[in-house]
Amino acid sequence: MIQVLHINSNYLTSKLHENLLKRLENKEIHNTVFMPIKAETRENFLYKSNYEIFSPVTFRNIDKYLFGYKQRKIYKKLHEKIDVQKDDVIHAHTLFTDGNVAYQLNRDYGIPYIVTVRGYTDIESFFKLRINLRNRGRKILKNASKIIFLSDTNKEDLLNKYINNGTLKENIESKSEIIPNGIDDYFFENEGEPRKIDPKEELHFVQVGKIIPLKNGLGSIEGLKQYQQKSNKEVKLTFIGQVVDETYAQKIKNEGQDIVNYYGTASMEELVNIYRENDIFIMPSFSETFGLVYPEAMSQGLPVIYTKGQGFDGNYEDGYVGYPVKSDDPVDIANKIELIVENYEEISKNALKAYKRFNWDNLSKKYIVMYTSVKWYKWS
Repeated sequence: MIQVLHINSNYLTSKLHENLLKRLENKEIHNTVFMPIKAETRENFLYKSNYEIFSPVTFRNIDKYLFGYKQRKIYKKLHEKIDVQKDDVIHAHTLFTDGNVAYQLNRDYGIPYIVTVRGYTDIESFFKLRINLRNRGRKILKNASKIIFLSDTNKEDLLNKYINNGTLKENIESKSEIIPNGIDDYFFENEGEPRKIDPKEELHFVQVGKIIPLKNGLGSIEGLKQYQQKSNKEVKLTFIGQVVDETYAQKIKNEGQDIVNYYGTASMEELVNIYRENDIFIMPSFSETFGLVYPEAMSQGLPVIYTKGQGFDGNYEDGYVGYPVKSDDPVDIANKIELIVENYEEISKNALKAYKRFNWDNLSKKYIVMYTSVKWYKWS
């Protein structure tokens, strides 16, 4: 039995963590989850876990501006709730907020740790914007036993922009693994069929995600307008997701006029039906950690349009399941739509094959191998 302490400040905000834990518990892994939360978001959880999650209110929103102070509060609360010395491995699910706690536990108790680096949270937010914490991030990476990236794109982005030391770069490279997130079992149980489109019919697009500027719904609209002008073909775009920014949502409504529909939030069952009613998934986000909505759409045979240089890019060759686009270039988006339409049936078949790599059963095996190997570092 391997005792794994998960430090995961986002555990109850996404079902992907629960899906992983379900597999690990069936594979002789005992999991303890510590999820420090801030007072302002204690009610903002998406679901109730089937496992015991230690999720004490630990800090306030204002504490994020004082990283060291916030981290000391998290470290103290962790010791109040959990006997860490029984653990063999620590898995920090973000580099900075969770990884710093793992780094401190490693220094104090010698417990080896694995850290997951997330594109938007760690690279775009911390490394890019909080310059004073860059050395802290490098130190956490240097002392980790293993490092997980969600995609090659995320890894190359970090190494090329923020790791200047050649020795450290080699150190990170040597212990890095690429393990994407998996999608819910429901999409495998309800796999779609290969799709076809009628060149004479209206082309239907769908975008799924919160209605915020980061997801670039306006970019999708501009790209579709460009394609419509170029091809003289009618298009429709359906948005699925929570409106977080009302001003931005109004801009989408104004700019979209006759081509945009808004559905609101949707259950997985509703989402599958919506995917089947559309032809192409589009989301040229300005920044993306990974984007599980892409393989979810692929499970229904939809080709996908995603952002060049962001989390999902690099998983497949351009044109295999869709195309990467420049998020700020509507002409590029229109050109890539045209390429998808020209090869639609083949890309749809490819999408149905390709999405299967995002199966938690297979991905969890990689984690188990990693936990097993890292466990012995504690005794070496």
